[in-house]
Parts: sequence; structure tokens; C-alpha cells
Amino acid sequence: MSSNRPSTVEKLLTALDCMLVDGFAIQDKTLLEKLLTSLQDADVLLKTIPVTTHCKWFANVLNIYRHQTPVSRNASIHLYAFALKYLAILVKHDDGFVTLIKTGTVQSMINQLDVGSDLKESSIFNAYMSLLQTLNTHKRGLEYVFQEGLWKIILVAIRGLIVPAKYVEIQSSQYIADLIYKSFVYEMAHYCDPLLKELFYNLNLTDNLIANHQGIKEFFAYNIYVKTLILSLEKFIGTKYESNVVQNIINKYSLSDVLVNILRLLNVNSILLKNYMTLHLIFDCFTVWHHSDMEYVLKSIFSHMNKQKDIHSYKKINNLYTQAIIYANISNAQLAANTIFEKELIIGQLIPLNKCTDWLHCSNYENLKYDRSFINESKYILNYCNNYDFIINELAISSILNIVDIVHVLKQVSLDYLINFFSTLTEHFLNSDEWLEPNQDRDSIYYKFLEILSYIFICWSKVIECKSFTEIAIQDPLLVPLVQSHRQFFHRSSHNSTLLQNGLKLISTSLNKISKENIQCTDHLADFSTLCTTLNNLLLDTRPEIRDSCLQCIRSIVNASKYSSGNFLIKLVLEKNMSIAVINTLKHDNDPFVRSKALECLEEMVSVSDIWEISLKDSDLIVSVY
Repeated sequence: MSSNRPSTVEKLLTALDCMLVDGFAIQDKTLLEKLLTSLQDADVLLKTIPVTTHCKWFANVLNIYRHQTPVSRNASIHLYAFALKYLAILVKHDDGFVTLIKTGTVQSMINQLDVGSDLKESSIFNAYMSLLQTLNTHKRGLEYVFQEGLWKIILVAIRGLIVPAKYVEIQSSQYIADLIYKSFVYEMAHYCDPLLKELFYNLNLTDNLIANHQGIKEFFAYNIYVKTLILSLEKFIGTKYESNVVQNIINKYSLSDVLVNILRLLNVNSILLKNYMTLHLIFDCFTVWHHSDMEYVLKSIFSHMNKQKDIHSYKKINNLYTQAIIYANISNAQLAANTIFEKELIIGQLIPLNKCTDWLHCSNYENLKYDRSFINESKYILNYCNNYDFIINELAISSILNIVDIVHVLKQVSLDYLINFFSTLTEHFLNSDEWLEPNQDRDSIYYKFLEILSYIFICWSKVIECKSFTEIAIQDPLLVPLVQSHRQFFHRSSHNSTLLQNGLKLISTSLNKISKENIQCTDHLADFSTLCTTLNNLLLDTRPEIRDSCLQCIRSIVNASKYSSGNFLIKLVLEKNMSIAVINTLKHDNDPFVRSKALECLEEMVSVSDIWEISLKDSDLIVSVY
């Protein structure tokens, strides 16, 4: 060895030579991983090592691996796995790859692999995947993978599940997806034809599964193919290659045929619906990869979703409703402009147990009428509560929170629907006498619906914040039915603290958001009077968070009174002595945060001249300040 060679290289070569010594073993395997990590960015150093030195070392590794004994087997496996990962580092640039191809080193290391035995070892499988993933990073490596058909080993691993571990499924699917995507990036999509043909062949090979539909292992393997397909397609979402994918994959290999086969499998075994990726594929087909010949089968697949009785399956489906809306708004111009599609997904989110075919119509969008009875839809949720099934409450809450997450991207027509839906739902419940009956059982509609109602208030507030109100839109003001529906409800101070807080925030949000110039509430003085009385009473509540929320609501009322249509609110504030109640709170409340909120509320009152002149100007508190 040359004496001019850097000491670091000498240490590396010594370490590599030590690995070849018979009986060599290292107790801490993480040291080898640390060595590999340190070499990832050591290109300059590695280039100082002659190619012949590397070739000789790899040849020695292969010789040891081929002549392993039962005693040396474990050590030889770890040596071979390390060598594959080291080779991946050396070929990550095309010049190093070309050099080691010419020497036959790459071919020898890969050809040694036996699918039936070597890949059963997790360390070798991981190392081989590392090598293949590295070859995906440059065009020459990608060409070699396709020319030699190296991807076939991965598909065989999927088909035979030769390594019964989750990482095989994950790494295999991700690798194939990346390989297909890179072929488009490097303008080599035609190289993918054999791979895609094999993948779709396995996806359409369902006759045996249908005949032996109890074989969970076979369905598991099919799930992996579905996952591979969806990961491959999702790589292209939002990229410039979308149209090419439609032509070269979706249409060429008939994705709709795959959906038909999924439907056939669902008819004999619903296990596919428990696979998140299967559901993802279905929704992506209806949003990003929308095509007319898929509509019928999609509609049929959706009809299976109401059969699930597992809370996790329901939640997966409902999560996909919201994801489908996001995809449609981001990735598909046609569906982004289709307000009906989004609204129907919202309906599906809110009524998860209704048959999906009742809310998701896959054809003739423009001919459908969606002015359905909101009361009927509201009764669905009330009926859920009647089922005395915890899954319904949990699912309803999950669905509502899903909507909260996407309110900001919803179209105005969807927001209108949600406002009407929530309004009718709560009116139907709160204006009935059923929930007022004393001594109700904890399993009654009353208690079950209250659990959901708090989350409805949260979502409703978000919707109002995002809604654009116009003069035409509020001819039937939202605020009046809100106050009418909730005035009696809020009067029950025994309600859960969070429930009251969220309800008060809803009233406050509606007062702050809606155009005050257009509020025409003079015919509903009694309703607002009851609300003001309730707020005065809640200022005496023992819970500081309720007093805080109450003050925020009073402040919103005072702010709304500043507008020309808000004179009646000034009269109510004066009539109910609300300013005195706020002053007393500021003076005597034992919570500093509540006193701070009372001060803010009082400042708002002072800014309204009538309230100032009539109620505040001569008060003891104001006089003491001056």
C-alpha cells in the first residue's frame, strides 16, 4: 500500500480486511451502520482507493458467502449485507457505477442473490433494497435495473411473501412506486411496460381469490399489490406528469378493470375495505384520476362501505372523505369547479351510516337535485343516538372534527349546507320537549346528543368564520334562529362547561361575523331578551371559564349594537342592566383573567354613547377612575 495514502483510508482498508478474517465478529452491529453513514459523503476519500482493491474485496466477500458453513453462516450473512450497502455507496454516482459494471462487480454481487433463500434474511433484503434505491438516483442505474429486470425480485418477494414481515411490504411498494416515477422523470417510461404489465396482471388475477375467499394470506398479498399501485399513482399527483400517467398507465392498462376486480372481491370478502390504501385508491380514482368508465363501479364499491361495523374502518372512510375534498380542490380542475361533488362528500361525512349510494351519485351531476329535507338528514343522527351504540357517537364526533380541519377550503355552497344542516339539527333537538324531561337515563337521546353537540358548536363557529355573507344570503338571518334555538338551552347552567363555552362562542362568532347592517331582529325582542337574561345569570356561574365566555358574548352584543340596525340591542343592554353586571364582575370576581375580560367588555360599552350616557357615566366605578 502507498505510504502517501491518507491515514483515514488506511483505517478504512484495515477495517474492510478485518471483516474477511475467518471467525471475525463484531458485537455492536450499530458500529457498521455508523461506518456506512460516515462514508455516504466521503466521495473524495473513496476515489483514492484503486478500483482493483475494491473488486478484490468484493470477490473475497462472495467467496466467503458461497462457502459458508453452519458455524459461519450468521457472520457471512452480515458480511454480505454490509458489502451490498457499501456497494450502494460506491455506485451512487454514474461514474462509479459504470466503473464497477465494467469490472463485473455489480453483476456478481446481485447475481449471487437467491430469492428463495437469501432474501428471507432481513438484513440482506434491506441491503439489497438500499442498493436498488441508490440505482434509482441516476439514469444509468435506472437503465440497468430495467435492462436486467432487477425489479422482478421485488415482485416475487411480494407474491411469495418470502419474508413474513411488514417492512417487506412497505419497502417493496415504495421502491416500485419510486422506480415507476423516476422512469417518467428520466423520460424512460417505455422501460416500465414489463413492470406495469406484471403489476396489473397480479391486480387482475382474482379468480382464485374469489374461489378461495377465506384465504386471508392471499388477500394480504393482493393488498400489497393495491398499495404498490396507489403509491405509484400518488407519486404523480400535482406533478407535470399527470396527463402522461393517464395515457400510459390508467388508460393503457385499464385501471377501471382493477376497480371491477376489487368490487368482485368485496362481494365475497370485505377485507379490502379494511386496507387504508384500497380506500385511498378508490377515492383517488374519483378525484385525481377521474374517468367516466369508472363511475359505475365506484358507486358499487361505495355501497359496501355501510356494511363495516368496525370503528377504525369507519374512521378511515371518513378521513378519506375529507382527503378527497382536498385532492379535488388541489389536483383536479374539473372536480374543483364541481360544487355538487364536494357537497355530497360533506353529506357523506355527516351521515356515515346512510347508504353511500344515497349521497354519492357518480353520474349526471348536473341533473341531480340536492335540496333535500334537512330535517330528514338531522333525524339520521338522532336515530344513531337511539341505537345506544357507542360507535355512532364516536364516529359522529370524529366526522365533525374532520370537517373542522377542512372548513377553510370548502366552497360557499358547502358552507351554506353545513349552516342549514346544523341549524335544523339543533332546532329539531333543542326546541323539543324530550331533552327537558327530568331524570333521563344516561343512554337517552338527550345525553348522547349532548356529547356530539359540543363538537357541532365548534364546527359551526368555524363555518360561520369562513362563510361570506351577503345581503341576499341573510334575508332569513342566521342570528335569530341561533338565539331562538339556544336561549332555553343556555339557561340550564348545569350543562357541561365545555359545551356551554362552545355554545357561547358560537353566538359570539355569529354576532361578530354577520353584516350588522343587515340584522333585522326587532320582531324577536323576546328571544334576545331571554338571551341577555341568561348571560346575566351566567356571570354568577361558579366556573371562571363560563364567566369568561359569557363576557365575550356580551362584548359581541355591544359591538353589534353600534350599527344602525342594532339599536334594539342597546335597549336590551340598558333594560337588563348588563353594564352594571359587568362592572360588578370587574369589581368582585376572584379570577384575574375574568376581570381582564370584564374590563375589555366595559371598554366596548363605554364606546357606545347611549350606554355611556345612560348607564355608565355616573357609575361609582367610572367616577372613581376620574
